[in-house]
Amino acid sequence: MTDISAAIGKRIRTFRNAQGISLEELSFKADLNAAHLGQIERGLRNPTIETLNRIATALDISFYELIGSVEEVPQKQPETNEIKRKIDAQLSSMTLDEQKDILRIIRIFRRRFDEENKKTD
Repeated sequence: MTDISAAIGKRIRTFRNAQGISLEELSFKADLNAAHLGQIERGLRNPTIETLNRIATALDISFYELIGSVEEVPQKQPETNEIKRKIDAQLSSMTLDEQKDILRIIRIFRRRFDEENKKTD
């Protein structure tokens, strides 16, 4: 196949490995045949945009993050970046008002955490 197919396949595998999930688990989450997904990861098949979107959704990342710059394949991310990506994926499916509510909740928890730390000092 093409260099682009190989690069995208490598990105899929890198994101999957960074999250510690198997090919079979990702194929189940994306509702794809595991053999087909393996061929995509190896750059042997050109996935459709719909297939790439299903893979990105299953990985809890954006479509654009998945295809990204094909010259720059992501390395294994620290756990905090993975958590931030998962939070971002959840927030992106919410309305603006819901996102504002989540921000308020985070601020409340942060204030309580800071207050608890001041008590122990």
